[in-house]
Amino acid sequence: MEFTLTDEMVEWQARARAFADEAVRPVAAGLDARPDPADAWSWELVEEADGRGLRQAPLPTEFKGVATDYVTNTLMLEEIAAADLGMAVVLAQHWKFSQMLNELGTPAQKERYLSRNAANPHGLFAASFTEPNAASDNLLPYRAPGAGMQTFARRVDGGYVIDGMKHYISNANRADTILCFARTDREGPLTESVTAFVVPSDAKGLRIGKVHDKAGERLANNSEIFYEAVFVPDEDVLGEPGTALRSVARLLRASNAYAAACALGVGRECFDRSLRWCRERIQGGAPIIQHQAIGSYLATMYSNVEVSRTLIWRAAWQARHPETFSPAMAVMPKLVASELTFDSARRAMELWGGAGVMRENGIEKLLRDAAIWLHSDGTNIIMRERLANLLRDAAPEASLWDAMPTAAQMVGII
Repeated sequence: MEFTLTDEMVEWQARARAFADEAVRPVAAGLDARPDPADAWSWELVEEADGRGLRQAPLPTEFKGVATDYVTNTLMLEEIAAADLGMAVVLAQHWKFSQMLNELGTPAQKERYLSRNAANPHGLFAASFTEPNAASDNLLPYRAPGAGMQTFARRVDGGYVIDGMKHYISNANRADTILCFARTDREGPLTESVTAFVVPSDAKGLRIGKVHDKAGERLANNSEIFYEAVFVPDEDVLGEPGTALRSVARLLRASNAYAAACALGVGRECFDRSLRWCRERIQGGAPIIQHQAIGSYLATMYSNVEVSRTLIWRAAWQARHPETFSPAMAVMPKLVASELTFDSARRAMELWGGAGVMRENGIEKLLRDAAIWLHSDGTNIIMRERLANLLRDAAPEASLWDAMPTAAQMVGII
């Protein structure tokens, strides 16, 4: 493993940092403060990301990208999230599901959807997974009757008809292309009963509901989607019917690292702002960084950033090698980074004192954003249980580190 960044990685990191500092940071607080969650969205930022080559960077050149690798993508997300978490999430969601279509789609599907998406400066992907009564039990499947998603795709002549409702879906009300995950077998186990469909956002019967009013990550919209007899032709089934969850596990190996990189950006910003504050704030006749307790807090926050980044880079590097990728790397980065980031945000609030709760200083925004990642992309309770299942399934006769299954052997899902 080599932790030295290539010239290309450094170039894209710098490009993302420039976008974050020049375009995102000046407007983030104002957009976050808008009371209507739909108004926190900015097409101008999406257009700016497109103009700087960031919107499509992970995709191949034929789709207006440069095929940046997983490590590079986490570098870019960290930079953008440091300026605003929501903007990083908009791109992270778009990247991972457009990448999934690129890897799993037929040539015709790529030409139909990735080409149209690339040509649209507002082009974004979304994936509808979570339902009001099916969330954690999609990520940790149960065999109990009624467990898991209930959106159903009924087989008809020439395709499927989808009925159901999803919520909390990132980019849903802004995407031009949506990957819909729906059951195609009501009775079978979830891991063998879910099929993915490519659905254009203007499909007949697809309706967007309310935009959810979130505490943090407000520049990214999440909304409801209603599928009301939406017909999807056979040629828009993504992969083999019934295999969608296994495909997610196999193809979205870096998804957890992307999420963790977004959390890391928030944690880094907590540290950077607090370090500057502690050097300038005078109490007890000296800058507060001179006080022992303050230095201890800053040391912990710095360690939180470095530990998170190291794990994220390791997971993103491993994701490039599916034959040896450990499924633990599809769980641990977000679990660890989100909790360390929340710890840093709490410490930042303490270091800033009364100034921390004043909205004009932006520290309370970082705390709100940090809280999102304890629940987003799978709750941390579920992440721990998935990791515990891997430990339970490890071969008892071998060393634990040698016994962990690879992605090729894994039955669980991302």
